[in-house]
Amino acid sequence: GASETHPALSPNDEFAGFETSYKHLLGSGGVVGRINNSYVRRALTDGQGFQEMMGANPWKYGIVAGADSHNAFSDNEEFNYEGVHGNTDMTPKIRLTSGTTVAGEPPKHFGTPGATGVWAPENTRPAIFDAIKNKETFGTSGPLIRVRFFGGWGYSKDLVKDKNFVKKAYKEGVPMGQDLPKKSGKAPTFAVWALKDPESGNLDRVQIIKGWYKDGHPWEKVYDVAWSDGRKADASAGKVPAVGNTVDIKNASYTNSIGDTQLAAVWSDPDFDPTQHAVYYARVIEIPTPRWTTFDAKVLGIDPPSDVPATIQERAWTSPIWYTPEAELVKKQDFYPGLKPFLP
Repeated sequence: GASETHPALSPNDEFAGFETSYKHLLGSGGVVGRINNSYVRRALTDGQGFQEMMGANPWKYGIVAGADSHNAFSDNEEFNYEGVHGNTDMTPKIRLTSGTTVAGEPPKHFGTPGATGVWAPENTRPAIFDAIKNKETFGTSGPLIRVRFFGGWGYSKDLVKDKNFVKKAYKEGVPMGQDLPKKSGKAPTFAVWALKDPESGNLDRVQIIKGWYKDGHPWEKVYDVAWSDGRKADASAGKVPAVGNTVDIKNASYTNSIGDTQLAAVWSDPDFDPTQHAVYYARVIEIPTPRWTTFDAKVLGIDPPSDVPATIQERAWTSPIWYTPEAELVKKQDFYPGLKPFLP
């Protein structure tokens, strides 16, 4: 399952319910897990509370994605999924009809493996490992989406159109995985660029997710910053309407007649508070495409299972960029109850 967030933690995020699992595995008898302590977005936001109260953030994570697969397949594509537990889920029939795997969950509840991207200056082992150490990494739910994410204080609105976009973005700011430089403007600006996987769906939208800590509680907000097909954001809620859906479920097919091949934007935080620690990361959403269970159902000539989605919207997540206010600006706050057990 995906580990970004959960609808119970992010009720205002329309894309939160993506390949989530809420039960412990491996013979636990379906025991429900601790959702509050199981997802990356909440950890990133809780980290801001630790930073404010203790001067250190133990959850300053970079983002990667992968699989807990046990069959040696590289099957991150929905159309090429071969299961994850060898002969216990090796065929479409077993995957769609068996009760549980050795992990204690039906095979149809598992998502496909993810993929990790690393931005390194050259394709060498030292350069790649240095980039990983610097958290200049991003994860996807499987497709080979490319995404760049930079933060600074004065990026031009036209930066993403510049032929030297990447060079200037590094020079004038920082890449994903880093801290914003010392405040030198009214609000931070972020530059994001995404390119679709040529073998997957077009792009629906790019979002920036912000997390912060206020009044003893974690807070978050999702901003649509770039989207396809000339749609208009709702004037009151600021939300962009759904992109549509071209999926033919019976034939497990779709068309790229909606969405765009690439999206880019420069965005400034309209709700910036210079006294608050904050964390930002970008999320790229594809148009709807068939889930692997829909491909298996086509092979078997049956309807897709009703207890999992027939279509999904694949995605990518960048490593975050953090904002730390200057010491004299920080407001004293109390921990919220979820953090108290971790106090020294």
